[in-house]
Amino acid sequence: MAGWDEQIAALETEFPGWHVWRSNAGRWWATRTGAVLRREDLGTGRVMTVDADDMTSLRGQLVAQVRLDREVAG
Repeated sequence: MAGWDEQIAALETEFPGWHVWRSNAGRWWATRTGAVLRREDLGTGRVMTVDADDMTSLRGQLVAQVRLDREVAG
């Protein structure tokens, strides 16, 4: 298994527009980069930041966010 830095880099490559990190407490986080979206711009289910217990769960949340983004973009 790759180290944390490699895993983070892989997620950021797979999900451009997201910054990923692992907290000192061991939780995985990702936040959108670029322009900050207002709540009205996000819509139902879209968020600026997600967190999870592990990389696999975080990846699942990022997949869901990308799907919601595509729905909004039409």
